[in-house]
Amino acid sequence: MMSENKVPALRFYEFSGEWKQEKLGDAITNKSGKYNSDKNTESIKCIELEHLASESGQLLGYIDGVNSGSTKNRFVEGDVLFGKLRPYLKKYLRAPFDGVCSSEIWVLKGVSVSNDFLFRAVQTESFIDLVNQSSGSKMPRADWNVVKKGVISFPSLPEQQKIAAFLTAIDAKIELQTKKKALLEQYKKSVMQQIFSQHIRFKDENGGEYPDWEKLKLNTLLYETKQRNSDSEYSREEVLSVSGEFGIVNQIEFLGRSYAGESVDNYHVVRTGDVVYTKSPLKANPYGIIKVNKGDAGIVSTLYAVYGCFDHVSGEYLDYYFQLGDNTNSYLRPLVHKGAKNDMKINNAHVLSGAVEIPTKKEQCRIVRFLDSMNEKINAVDQQLNYTKTFKKGLLQQLFV
Repeated sequence: MMSENKVPALRFYEFSGEWKQEKLGDAITNKSGKYNSDKNTESIKCIELEHLASESGQLLGYIDGVNSGSTKNRFVEGDVLFGKLRPYLKKYLRAPFDGVCSSEIWVLKGVSVSNDFLFRAVQTESFIDLVNQSSGSKMPRADWNVVKKGVISFPSLPEQQKIAAFLTAIDAKIELQTKKKALLEQYKKSVMQQIFSQHIRFKDENGGEYPDWEKLKLNTLLYETKQRNSDSEYSREEVLSVSGEFGIVNQIEFLGRSYAGESVDNYHVVRTGDVVYTKSPLKANPYGIIKVNKGDAGIVSTLYAVYGCFDHVSGEYLDYYFQLGDNTNSYLRPLVHKGAKNDMKINNAHVLSGAVEIPTKKEQCRIVRFLDSMNEKINAVDQQLNYTKTFKKGLLQQLFV
């Protein structure tokens, strides 16, 4: 947090004069009483590192009690908690109650600054940069003995309070938008469950009933494409990956690099609209995931199976159907056998041997249009949320020295 400037770029009109500067170790304490569960019988709430959300200042949960033999850091309501392990994750919290926390979490208290101001200061890029520079590379862990030598700039208490109050209002807006997005996503999932269980049915363009759904094997809806990249039509820059949350994505754009080998000639070609099954287990989907490629064509590793759609099925419909983890797991569970190393024992053809209940193509398209419209609403809220987060990030850079 070193800075030659002693005045922020953006300031409330009623304040003037230079900000003070002190060593972090003088302006902030990183001391907390230790709590040994073997020597205490009191019931106490415990916060572990995984309970701190990244970059939001939100508490995801806590443990009502401490494991026997563990030593924790004590904190009181209002203290500022900061995750020192992998500090680039930006895990911070204004403690909402008295309790204890993991030794991987700093318990910070303001001396020259208020805790309200301190909570905002630890979110600034200058503070994050300082703690990152103090940590190692293999298992990054911030070093307070290094950090405390840095400098913090701060104004008078009234200006600190004004800054904190203003940013609290921004945080409230972010929290409201976050909850709105979560509620829309929850509602969408509930509606999808109702649609695919046929508790909700749509009418045709004339207000009439669509035909009854049929139970069909997937091999009557999909076929294995088997096309390889043998003519080098696609390069390593066009290798795709399958994400449980984001679907089929470009590996470099999504992960920042390509994990493909030198040659990708043996990779499977994936056209727009193709369905891809990945045999890699995920926590929520232990038998793999099924996604449709809604983006540009590319290639995937031979660990994936690629299928084309027959004319009477919509790939987008199947993508929505398999977005529900219960649908994916219940479909794949009877078909997949797992090896000793938790690897999938299933050939590409056998993946299609299970059956699903499915409506006519017209009703499939009607369902897709409806769910697409719900996604548009969620995306609109998400854009507003990202804008507010970006706005706050800019304010943090300009309101602090």
